[in-house]
Amino acid sequence: LRKRTGSYYTPPEIVTSMVRLVDEALRSPTRFNLSEGLASSEVSVADPAVGTGTFLLGVLQSIRATVEAREGAGSVPAAITASLSRLIGFELQFGPFAVAQLRVLAELIELVSTGLDGETSDELQKALSAELRLYITDTLADPDEETAWIPQNMAGVAESRRQANHIKRHEPITVVLGNPPYKEKAKGHGGWVEDRGPGLRAPLDDWQPPKAWGVGAHAKHLRNLYIYFWRWAAWKVFGGDPYRSGTDASETADWTARKGIVCFITVAGFLNGPGFQKMRADLRRDADEIWVIDCTPEGHQPPVASRVFGGVQQTVCIVMAARRAAADTTTPARVRFRALPEGDRAAKFKTLAAVGLDDVGWAEASDEWRAPFLPLGAADWTRYPALEDLFRYNGSGVMAGRTWVIAPDAQSLKDRWKRLASEKDAERKAILFHPHLRNGQPGDKHVGKVVEKSLTGHRHSPVSVEHDATSGVMPVRYAFRSFDRQWLLPDARLINQPNPTLWDSYSGAQLHLTALSKQSPKSGPAITISGFVPDMDHYKGSFGGRVFPLWADAAATRSNIAPDLLAELSLTFGREIAPEAVVAYIAAVAAHPGYLGRFRTHLEQPGLRIPFTADGALFDETVAVGREVIWLHTFGERFAEGRPPGAPRVTPTSAEPTIPAGGALPALLADMPHELDY
Repeated sequence: LRKRTGSYYTPPEIVTSMVRLVDEALRSPTRFNLSEGLASSEVSVADPAVGTGTFLLGVLQSIRATVEAREGAGSVPAAITASLSRLIGFELQFGPFAVAQLRVLAELIELVSTGLDGETSDELQKALSAELRLYITDTLADPDEETAWIPQNMAGVAESRRQANHIKRHEPITVVLGNPPYKEKAKGHGGWVEDRGPGLRAPLDDWQPPKAWGVGAHAKHLRNLYIYFWRWAAWKVFGGDPYRSGTDASETADWTARKGIVCFITVAGFLNGPGFQKMRADLRRDADEIWVIDCTPEGHQPPVASRVFGGVQQTVCIVMAARRAAADTTTPARVRFRALPEGDRAAKFKTLAAVGLDDVGWAEASDEWRAPFLPLGAADWTRYPALEDLFRYNGSGVMAGRTWVIAPDAQSLKDRWKRLASEKDAERKAILFHPHLRNGQPGDKHVGKVVEKSLTGHRHSPVSVEHDATSGVMPVRYAFRSFDRQWLLPDARLINQPNPTLWDSYSGAQLHLTALSKQSPKSGPAITISGFVPDMDHYKGSFGGRVFPLWADAAATRSNIAPDLLAELSLTFGREIAPEAVVAYIAAVAAHPGYLGRFRTHLEQPGLRIPFTADGALFDETVAVGREVIWLHTFGERFAEGRPPGAPRVTPTSAEPTIPAGGALPALLADMPHELDY
């Protein structure tokens, strides 16, 4: 259940540091000027995804430490008891909710009941239970919804939800603190934050980038659970239009007068992703100061020993946004950034424990409204267009789903098909096919599968593999890995996910650029190029990636390069720029190992960007280099003008290596040579 809902338990070292930084901001004379920090009676705290209560426990410990230092241990019980009205936790799952109740109640009893006899302690436990403001509820649900009828034995849940809705709708919150759940492709799971119903503007609508910004294709990344919680927290602490119904004067008060803090540890994609530009602009508008701590400087899928969350492969950051007074909506918030050291998790925790809001370890970020929450040195980088924005289409490569349909030579594939087709035993034939099993049953592609359409350019078989006694589909050359060209059986019945778009546009003139998308490359070329249809893992054999074709059709008449880019370059240079020139320019820049050397720090966040020159002569020189790069990457089969066509030879003048008569490789393993030389 935790996996399905994107829930991860937060290490106590992270919790302690986040609570401490919030407390520091509240105490700061130049910010909130509350000398008691979280212990102040003016501060209310909510954890919208309370889990097992770790953050609320951290707040209670902070309050205890403050009161004990200022007034002595004798004042702690009364202060802790008084604080319960200001601490709120929402949780959707029953299991963590029950654990949170037990943990927080046990901590409260320990803090409050020191020296009491057993009978008095029991009475105190009952009293504390009644005061505890933990609610089993969906934080993202409509705060105006009425509780529908439910069975009598669930009346407690209904009452919990009703009280939570009242808090969400009417009660001001000073600090929202926690670790919201992470779940990609969570469209439809954002509740009221995502969709308030027909004709009503939802809070998330405010973070949708305007069409004129040209980043609408990336707005889908807003549909993530952690973004829904960010939007809810910003609404609850800083206010905003969706809060106003127009019926209650107290609710329509000027939201710019609200002040408070949002402090979350979340996935870091929103720091620089193009789809989050409006989110960043609104947070800059609503806050005075924003602090960003990069907890994963190693990038996507870091070594497990370096992860602050052992099971989380994504980059993670702590972000705190604070507004200390009435908002100045004309001046963007000051954004500061720092990264924890690469390497061991324990070293990161030690560094984090020493971080202060005003120490010397912070780097200033851009003050532009939509700019990434990254250091100023990254500003130029983020102005370069993203690789995916340079093409009209990009997609995944071919996912064969079984290894036997790929081989270094065509004859092996023919032999394998012949063996499969000639098998008479139906059960054995199904095993030879190698189906994927789901709950013990074959997946989508199996020996009995009939497909309605073949891959473009290849023979269609109207029957299943089970009943196909023909010689099969002829093998074709295949871009298996960078510089590793093999053969493939291009049969839609055999390939799990063939990506028909790539086959529809394939021709002898086609080029495919491949690059990682969810991870940054570490060395070598950042992109590689192939003339053949590429595998899903073509770039490096793992982590997947994206394929960027040059042409959108097999006739090579419709360019896949973004039309606006071609138009802008043609206008800049005063002459028409061909699609082939653009792809050659990209190859010269990004297939050079110096690209990764120069932009390594920026590539800590995945996503390639391509700097373009406005110097026409330099552009032409770069294109010339790129055409040779493509000729090399494609084994001489593309852009061969003035260069030897076809696969490379040992020397410019020698013939291809030959196999003498009787020197072919033996058919039997025992006859193979045991030593090789050249």
